[in-house]
Amino acid sequence: MTAPTIVARGHRPGAEPTDDARPRRHRGVLALALGLLVLAVVVSVLTARSTSDVPLAPDNPDPDGARALAQVLREQGVSVTYVRTTAAALAEAGAGTTLLVLSPETLRTEQREALAGVAADVVLADVGWGDLAPLTSRVRVDEHAVRESRPAGCDDPHAQAAGEVTSGGPVLSGTDAVLCFAGPEGAGYAAWTEGDRQWRAIADGWVLSNDGIATEGNAALVLRTLGAHDRLVWYLPSEDDPYGTGTGGGTDPFPLPGPALLLLALVGLVVVLWQGRRLGPVVVEPLPVVVRASETTRGRGRLYRRAGAHAHAAAALRAGLVARLAGRVGLPSHAPPHQVVETLARASGRSEGAVHDVLYGPPPTDDAGLIALTQALDTLDREVQRG
Repeated sequence: MTAPTIVARGHRPGAEPTDDARPRRHRGVLALALGLLVLAVVVSVLTARSTSDVPLAPDNPDPDGARALAQVLREQGVSVTYVRTTAAALAEAGAGTTLLVLSPETLRTEQREALAGVAADVVLADVGWGDLAPLTSRVRVDEHAVRESRPAGCDDPHAQAAGEVTSGGPVLSGTDAVLCFAGPEGAGYAAWTEGDRQWRAIADGWVLSNDGIATEGNAALVLRTLGAHDRLVWYLPSEDDPYGTGTGGGTDPFPLPGPALLLLALVGLVVVLWQGRRLGPVVVEPLPVVVRASETTRGRGRLYRRAGAHAHAAAALRAGLVARLAGRVGLPSHAPPHQVVETLARASGRSEGAVHDVLYGPPPTDDAGLIALTQALDTLDREVQRG
C-alpha cells in the first residue's frame, strides 16, 4: 500500500508556497469582514431607535409622551435640548434660556439647591405633592382636583391667551404668585418672579402630553410658556442621576445603543484574529515508512495470540462477518441478535440455532477453538453468498 501524502490545497507538490501569497488571501477576507462590521455599526448608530416610552419625554410618541409638543416648538424655531441629569441641565440652562423641570418633587435637596440658582427662566411641570424648597418656596401642592375645564381668572398674559384650560390632579397654592385656572381646591397654573427670572408652574403634566396638548387652550398655554425663548432645556430627572451623591455626574460619554456596542465588540474580535498569531500552512511531508495492510492484520493477530485474547479475537471475527453480510441481506447496521439470526438463517438455509451458535455462541478458549470458529464463520459466509 502506497503511503498517503498530505498536500496543501492550491499548492503544487514539490513547490514551496511563497511568503506573501499565503497571508494575502486571509487578509483580504478579514479586511472584508472588518469593513462589513464597521458598516453595520454605522448603520446601527444612524438607525438607532429615536423614540422612547418615558412619560412626558420629548421623544415619546405614546399618549403619555410629549413628542407632539416638542415638534411644534421646533417648528416655531425653538431649540429643544433633552437632558436627564442635573449636571447636564445646569450646563445648558444659561441666561436667555427656558428650563423645563418635570416632576421637581423627585429631586434631592442638593439637586434643588443647584437648580434654584440657574440663570434661565424656570418652568415647573407635573408637580407632585409637598413643598419644593429649596428650589422655590412660592408654591406647594397640598390638594387634588378633578380634571375639568377652568377659565384663566387671572391677569397673566399666557393664561389669558389660553382662555380655558383642562387640567386636574395636584393643584397649586402659595403666596406672592399669580394663581390661574383655579378652583376650590387650588390652581392649575402659577407665575411669579424671582430676581430677574420668570418662574412658572403647570401642576398637571397631562397638559403637556400628546393626549392633552390639543384640549381647549392647553396648547396655547404650554407653547407660550415654553416658547418664550429661542432655547428650551427639557429636564426630565432620572432615578440614577448621581448628582450630589459624591459618585460623579454628567451625561453618558458613550451613548451608543446595545447593538452598536455588540458590533464594536465583534469588530475588536476580528482585529484580534486578523493581527494575532496564526498557524502556518500545511507542510508536505511523506510518511517515513510504508506498512502494508496484510502486515498490519498479521501483526494484530500475533498480538492477540501473545496475549491469549481468544475471546476478543473471536468477537472481532464475528462482528466483522455480521457487518459484511448485513448489506447483502438488507439488515440495518444496529440490528438486534435475534433479527440477525433469523435473516441469516433464511439466507443460508441453516436452522436458527445453528446460526446462533456460530455468531453468538460461547467464545473459544484456545487456538483450536478459535480456528474452528474461523472455519465455521467462513462456511456461513459462503452459504449466505450462494443463497
